[in-house]
Amino acid sequence: MDVDAVILSIPFARIPQVAPLIATVPTDTVVIDTSNYYPHRDSGIAAIEAGQAESVWAAEQLGRPIVKAWNSIGAESFAHRNKPAGSADRIALPVAADSPRERDLAMALVEDTGFDALDAGPLAQSWRQQPGTPAYCTDLTRQELPDALATADAARF
Repeated sequence: MDVDAVILSIPFARIPQVAPLIATVPTDTVVIDTSNYYPHRDSGIAAIEAGQAESVWAAEQLGRPIVKAWNSIGAESFAHRNKPAGSADRIALPVAADSPRERDLAMALVEDTGFDALDAGPLAQSWRQQPGTPAYCTDLTRQELPDALATADAARF
């Protein structure tokens, strides 16, 4: 199987159910998770409720590293607000990963979909792009997004 990347866009609580399928994918394939944890939909996950970053939990469930991307944009903006590179009002999306190789590939894919990709650091910091943060579904530009990520308040999670 020659696959560069697998993109998971499923309800967050279903991630453990796809782990056996992901286990069959070559280890050099980048796994990108676009999902978000919503307690009312995902039946409350104790580790996340205790403060674990949802992306770290997802990586543990899948048994392999992941990249967090495209989780901070709403469906309407994703479908209609992509723009050519260099557009002044192009939306920027955070991309978090522990591996530079995996982050670079995901960032290139984000750029290919018409959005500026911003390196959001390691997966443990991906909580800064989760629901309820200033970077979540706010359609910020490359100039605005770093401040939104920096001002996210961990105490809220």
